[in-house]
Amino acid sequence: MKKFKFLVSFGIKKRIARKAFVIANVVIFILMLGVINIPAIIALFSDDDETAEMITIQVVDETGQDSLAETLNVIFNMPYGDEPRYEVTALEGSLFAPESFWEEEDGKDVTIVFAGDFKAPDVDIYSKQDGISAMLFSQIELLVTASQIEDYRPPVFTEHFAPDYEDPEARMLASSVLTALLVPLFLLVTMGTQFVGVDIIEEKSTKAIETIIASVPAKIHFFSKITAAILFILIQSLLLLSYGAIASLVAGAASSGIAGLPGGTSLLSYLGEMFPNWRLILVVTLFFMIGGTVLYLVIAAFFASMATTQEDYQQFQSPLMLTLVAAFYVGIFAPTAGAYGFLKVMAFVPIFTPIVAPVAYASGAMTLLETAIAFVVVGGVTVLAVYLVAPVYKVAILSYDQTKVFSRIGAYIKKGFQSKKKTD
Repeated sequence: MKKFKFLVSFGIKKRIARKAFVIANVVIFILMLGVINIPAIIALFSDDDETAEMITIQVVDETGQDSLAETLNVIFNMPYGDEPRYEVTALEGSLFAPESFWEEEDGKDVTIVFAGDFKAPDVDIYSKQDGISAMLFSQIELLVTASQIEDYRPPVFTEHFAPDYEDPEARMLASSVLTALLVPLFLLVTMGTQFVGVDIIEEKSTKAIETIIASVPAKIHFFSKITAAILFILIQSLLLLSYGAIASLVAGAASSGIAGLPGGTSLLSYLGEMFPNWRLILVVTLFFMIGGTVLYLVIAAFFASMATTQEDYQQFQSPLMLTLVAAFYVGIFAPTAGAYGFLKVMAFVPIFTPIVAPVAYASGAMTLLETAIAFVVVGGVTVLAVYLVAPVYKVAILSYDQTKVFSRIGAYIKKGFQSKKKTD
């Protein structure tokens, strides 16, 4: 056990003590600080006048109506509630000149001139704003119609959707959030698999593996590499969570000092509103990141034990990396396309499960029970993989055979199980 602990601690220290690890985490922290504070940054550099833009309208009434401008002010702003968009004022007809209206850059945005009988008026609209004339026409038409009907009440519109309706914009935003969840998951899993492979190859290429295996059994060496990689992923995950917590605190302090932005506003606060069960999503993701990744680590150790150089290992690990990339793209594009059935099926395929299952759960394609079943399935497959790989690892780790890839794999598997039978 002491030798196992030594190998694990040595592997962790070798990775964490490197300058590349420190520099990478500094860069990650700065990026997270910027990304999580995006709402505060946007509010800080945005133009307050632009966000509070008001369209000014002046009404020339030659029909003799009472308080027509006030009535139109209420009608035009009705859809906007407590945040009116239009400011409607009255103007005497003698004061309005079309030539002056067009020449005045700081004048009113729109002028509406009513002439004739109000029940069938002639309405002229002078507008410097694009895209609002249709709204003005329709609202004025309703007002004129209402004046001709006794006790007329304008209709109150309420929009209803089917129970299974999904807002396309909300779905796209949710997909973007899921991508943000998937990217660190994919990167951490990739880092873990590279951790195992590169470590083993370094020891084989320097012949240090011969000294190590002379001191500890190959099985202990195998499990020490897997354990060290899991601990590395766990440490990096905790660091990422701490970076997110610090960045969120900074966002809360920064937003409280910006006018018009609620205190505590950050990208994480928006995510919390979109995913109320974000804590459970985070726990599920950590479970798959740590437990489900063991399958990838076992496969990476299996390939690394049969390789002799870094170039050799790149050939062996290509299928594994292609699988990781495929799982990554499934997690990105399936929710965007609404292919939740396909996403759910792929989440139960063990080689895709560690990457796809957390996304499937976060997107609602899988229930918590189904996610737990997927975790049990990938766990069972991982145990089987360890049982099959361990004897092959014992044979391959001290071999420097350089035959063709598939011939080498077949030979090592055959020798590994023959050795296991003899041992049993």
